[in-house]
Parts: sequence; structure tokens; C-alpha cells
Amino acid sequence: MKKILVVEDEPLMQRIIRAVILQHFPEFQLLDGVSTVADAWASIKANAPDLVLLDIGLPDGTAFDLLRKVEFFDFKVVFLSGHEDYLVEAVRFSAASYVLKPFDLSELVFAIDKACDAMEESEYQSRMEILLTNAKLPASARTVVFPTTESSKAVPLSSILYGEAVAGGCIIYDDSLEKIFVPRPLRYYEQMFGKYGFYRCHPLYVVNLRKVFKVEENSLIIATGNESTKIPLDPRKYNVVKQRFMEVE
Repeated sequence: MKKILVVEDEPLMQRIIRAVILQHFPEFQLLDGVSTVADAWASIKANAPDLVLLDIGLPDGTAFDLLRKVEFFDFKVVFLSGHEDYLVEAVRFSAASYVLKPFDLSELVFAIDKACDAMEESEYQSRMEILLTNAKLPASARTVVFPTTESSKAVPLSSILYGEAVAGGCIIYDDSLEKIFVPRPLRYYEQMFGKYGFYRCHPLYVVNLRKVFKVEENSLIIATGNESTKIPLDPRKYNVVKQRFMEVE
């Protein structure tokens, strides 16, 4: 029987999460809940859980303080947090599972289901290593993990040129012009990257303005090695794009 450990320092939230697990995941053994980094580490070593629901902020440290103690990730993690901050952003950049509190019960169930689906994911170790590195870096230096239909692709944020909306998701283009199909809507990355110089210049495109070297009335010109690429620009957004382009230079 697979085992779940809940690491949460708010007693009411701990009870709610445990009730959800007991009701919706009877196939799991629910371990005794803990509320600190120290107790969580002791439980992980003693009980070898398969899934850890882990609050990012704990009384004696953060989730990342705990995870840096782990040499090999033979368990999956669903992060919990009461607010958006740079640590939650690091989790999102790394395509790790997380739930913001307070949450709908369906959100928690979905996150646990998703984590269960990833139980056999062979690349989870490298993804968690990227996450722990991202947590120490400013956003501009972080690596983004894009889940693909077969596995995932890690790309430095600074290397992303633009994203294109397509049926079933989006395509991300990096400095090498590799096409990375991601089964997520482009608006997901528009929201994630918006404060780092990316802008929705056209209904089908989000562009990294730091990669633009010329703004035309109907297009943006991006340097791609020794060549250039034209990205469509909605003429109604010309003035806004021109202003933002000047601000990120």
C-alpha cells in the first residue's frame, strides 16, 4: 500500500487535508501528520512515503530546506502555500504540482491525482533538482520546465524567444529555434512570464521583448542567430509594445 505524508503547520488545514485523503484516496496509507521540517525529515526517513503534501512555509524553515536533505527523490511532492511568492513562482517555473490555500476540495483531489499519475516518472529527480536550483535564483536566471506530451523540456527563461498558440496547447521557441509543443494554453505562460519582459503582442503570440530588436507597425523582429524572425503584431497594441520594448532595453 502506498503511503501519504501531510506536512502542514495549521491544525485546521491538516485536518481538512487528511479528511480529503481518507474520503477520496482509501487506497493510500495515511501517515501521522507533521508540522515542521525536522519532523517531516524524520518521518520521510522512517516511513518512506510515496507522496508528500508539503506546506512551503513551516515554523522551522521552508519546504526547500527539507528537500535539500533528500539525496534521491523516490517520492512525489504536492506543494501547499497560503500565498503567491517567489518560492511558489519557483515551483511553477519547475512544473511541480502545487495548491494555493484556501483551495477547493476538487483542486486538492486533482493535484493528488496528478501526482499519482507521475509516480513512475523517471525524470522526476532532475525536475526536483531544477526546482531546488530555481528556488535560490532570481527569476531572470531560472530554468523553465515545459511538460510535453512525452516527457518535459528544460529551457532557461532568458533563452525563450516567443510562444505561439496552437490547437491543443502552444509551441515554445528558444534560441535554437527548437519547437517545443506544450499541452497547456499560451495564456498560462503569458501570466507566468508577464513581469519578466514577455508580452501578448497578438492573439496567437507572446514574445520576449528582450529578444526584439525592431518594432514595426504590424510585426516584431526577433534576432535568431544570424537571421531574423517576424512575429505578427496587433496594430492596436503598437504603442504599448513600443513603450514596453523601450522599458526592457
